[in-house]
Amino acid sequence: MTFIVKTLIGTTAALAFGATALSQVYMPDLLAQSDSFSILNEENFGPMTYTVPATTPDDTQIRMKMKGYVFGFRVIKSDYIARFDENDYVAYADVKSSGLAALLKKMEIWAVTKGSYDRNGLRPDWHVQQNTDKKNRRVEMNYDRSAAKVNVNIVPPLGSQGVPPATPRERYTANDTISGILQLMMMGTKTEGELCQGRVPFFDSKQHYNLRMERVGTKRVKFNGDKDDTIHCRAYYESVSGYDPEDLPSEEEAAEPVNVYFKYYEEAGVHIPVRFTYKISGFKAVVKVDELEIVGAE
Repeated sequence: MTFIVKTLIGTTAALAFGATALSQVYMPDLLAQSDSFSILNEENFGPMTYTVPATTPDDTQIRMKMKGYVFGFRVIKSDYIARFDENDYVAYADVKSSGLAALLKKMEIWAVTKGSYDRNGLRPDWHVQQNTDKKNRRVEMNYDRSAAKVNVNIVPPLGSQGVPPATPRERYTANDTISGILQLMMMGTKTEGELCQGRVPFFDSKQHYNLRMERVGTKRVKFNGDKDDTIHCRAYYESVSGYDPEDLPSEEEAAEPVNVYFKYYEEAGVHIPVRFTYKISGFKAVVKVDELEIVGAE
């Protein structure tokens, strides 16, 4: 279950969007419609202000609202928004889980990432994550291209960075959690490689892990009120570094994949995951896209 949360998380008054002339054609901004994007800079650690450019007609925008169920109870609600042109991207995620005994911790997290991409993959510039539970933990990750490292600031600090901790190279070369989701969607279209092939590395400010992807074939799944053709993939969670012993997945958890079903949308030029299923130890979790909105580039 932890893996599913990582996969979905794995989040404007203070934000400078830039001036827009009244004579320009109105462009919808899906990021501005989210719950938490407008408070991105309210609790910054230092003088740095995290900004994104204004939406332009060259942008493709995607918004996925997801709901997750265990035993028929809704336990996860997620909002994922991505905006990208031919070079740059911004991504936002907001995840809330209600908790279900020992199966899933209660959490409320939102995060924002800005970066660039090319055929070789995604390169985040910065990633901000805000937990809104009682700890109110904030994470700011700033990528230094000249030094090939990522500076991580966490308040309140974590008690441990794992045994062994993730190395500077592992941290720098991996995707943050929400960039990694966009990387999965872009594989084979916007970036090199094939959909559902190989490993996609993640770093969540402490733990470094891979999603090892395997393509199964095609399958019709229920989505948007009807059954539709999708590409069926398996995603295996591989822990690498940055884990305390008690946080390592069990043998059963490591062996059982999450089944992911992707549907290609020509107007976005990417494959969108519309359904996830995970079955282990007698329970089954289902996460599915409940609402999907795409604004294609003009």
